[in-house]
Amino acid sequence: MRLWAHGYQPYVTVDGTEYIRFAESLMRGQAFSSIFPPGYPVLVALARLVVPDRLLAADMVSLICGSLLPLPVWWLARRLVGASWALLPALAAALHPELARISGVPLSEAAYFLALYTGLALATRPFAAGVSLGAAFAIRPEGLLATAGMALVDGIRAARRTLAPRAVVLLALGFLLLAVPCWLYFRSTLGEWTLTPKLVALKAPSSEWRSQEPRLGARPSGARYALIDRLRRDGPAAARAYPRQALGYGRLLLGLWPAPLMLLALWGLVMRPGFESLAFIPILALPLLGGLGLQPRLLLGAIPALAILSARPLAAARGRVWRGALAVVWATGAVWCAAANAAEFRRPFDSFQEDQKDAGRWLAGHSAPEDVVMDRKPYVAFYADRPYEVMPDEPYDTLVTAAVRSGVRYLVLNEGLVRVFRPQLNPLLFDPVFRDREQRLQAVYVAGRFKGYNVAIFRVLQPGEPKTAEPPYTDVRWLRAPGR
Repeated sequence: MRLWAHGYQPYVTVDGTEYIRFAESLMRGQAFSSIFPPGYPVLVALARLVVPDRLLAADMVSLICGSLLPLPVWWLARRLVGASWALLPALAAALHPELARISGVPLSEAAYFLALYTGLALATRPFAAGVSLGAAFAIRPEGLLATAGMALVDGIRAARRTLAPRAVVLLALGFLLLAVPCWLYFRSTLGEWTLTPKLVALKAPSSEWRSQEPRLGARPSGARYALIDRLRRDGPAAARAYPRQALGYGRLLLGLWPAPLMLLALWGLVMRPGFESLAFIPILALPLLGGLGLQPRLLLGAIPALAILSARPLAAARGRVWRGALAVVWATGAVWCAAANAAEFRRPFDSFQEDQKDAGRWLAGHSAPEDVVMDRKPYVAFYADRPYEVMPDEPYDTLVTAAVRSGVRYLVLNEGLVRVFRPQLNPLLFDPVFRDREQRLQAVYVAGRFKGYNVAIFRVLQPGEPKTAEPPYTDVRWLRAPGR
């Protein structure tokens, strides 16, 4: 299933470019400043020891972790519904279209799900559970919330004397074994102590997309990633937006786990929840993180837990007729789920990138390894294997002057993105007089497979560096000769 999904995902993702560059820095023994935890890049770096291709190595980590996910899901479910009925949620984890799709791209979710559900399945072995949940935190920060939930449950059980207090200590030690190195890494690369730098997303969603675009300017004073500062500054607004955000996420979740299955899961939650319910804690916190936007992939960690709870009513049903009726409901929900997610399953995760691939391959053969590429998205820089700098949303002259001063060598314009997100750069694409008059930039590449989505690359000229007489490389494939 995951190999099938991977066949529709031949491209890198935006986050994937940073994960891969992070891994390559670790392979060189260099620190890499990022708000992403180091866990997934470490796995990618290890994969590179046997898979030389940078994108395929990252994909293989996701493929392997995603393919293993049904095992801890079955292990966790068998305590609640028995070994035979546990095959049902394991099958759901194996075949859910979006779980398969997320396992075919260079993103950290598949590795996180494996570590999270392994930790929940190991709940009766506190130290092993702590290590696994620590690995989940080292891959994605949500692992901290699930760990806190398990520690709370174990603490209550210890207070009631149904669990030895030593178990809580072992859980904490196992978690800290991998969490502490992450916190030390964040401190050394970001200059601050923080539970997770992803706290920058703790804010109310913006009603104006342009306010989220990167800008030039000095680094904000004070702590950027400290929990208390974030709660004081952005917490009230995020809390006010919580109901609206929660409703949006609820709609998205019903697309991933349709109504018949959701009703069974809610029934199972009322009957007797288990440790799988701890996977819902990060989902409950999501509406506070308005800086992330409403992304369905952020909900996927709840799918295996919902599948386990959905099997609970079937396992507890008495009588062939009643159990058969519930099985029909489950099957109806499964078909509904497959139909609702089929189109997304076949769609490239971020976007169609053949134009960016073409441009990146061309640039790789016509630039030096240290040449910095400025673009709104990192695709061309990634495929060229060149350093990347994000394009700020500034007035035309401010943007170009900043590119010259910062040593950017190539400026990449994607026609479709420029029309919407950087309209101040439209004259470079559509006004030849303006383009010829601009002495800081020279067009070196114009190509595209679809009308309206051409990619143009401009060489950024340093002061005193003249334009050459060489025309830009051109390969616009949607153009046709007259009569053809």
